[in-house]
Amino acid sequence: MIRPATAEDIPLLADIWLRASMRAHDFIPETFWVSRAELMVQERLPQAEEVTVLEVEGRVIGFTALDGDHLQALFIDPRVQRYGHGSRLMAHAMAGHQRLTLSVYSRNVRAVSFYHRLGFHAVEERLEPLTGENETLMVWDR
Repeated sequence: MIRPATAEDIPLLADIWLRASMRAHDFIPETFWVSRAELMVQERLPQAEEVTVLEVEGRVIGFTALDGDHLQALFIDPRVQRYGHGSRLMAHAMAGHQRLTLSVYSRNVRAVSFYHRLGFHAVEERLEPLTGENETLMVWDR
């Protein structure tokens, strides 16, 4: 089931974000992600315009966070990645928009390829100042 997130979901979503971030971005020190976890709980997730969760068998396993037409986050619990859950959440997000943008770390080749398969294309590469890593701005239009 895909549904809007509730305030009670936020700590679990931050945990999914942390574990998935450390796994997908092993080129960034784990201490960076741990240092940002409280910010996710207190500000980033509660202030996002639209946070949607995916529940499977009553358990939240992933989420998206959007601000307008910009995808701020797509994270799936690492224990259940590669089963199509990310595609399912993205199909839901894409169904409600004519255009979506997102930024993804350029070295996260798996994610870049995933978004390409969904029809996104790269429009810019830039330096992400907090990590010093390059990120790719991608766009999808219906």
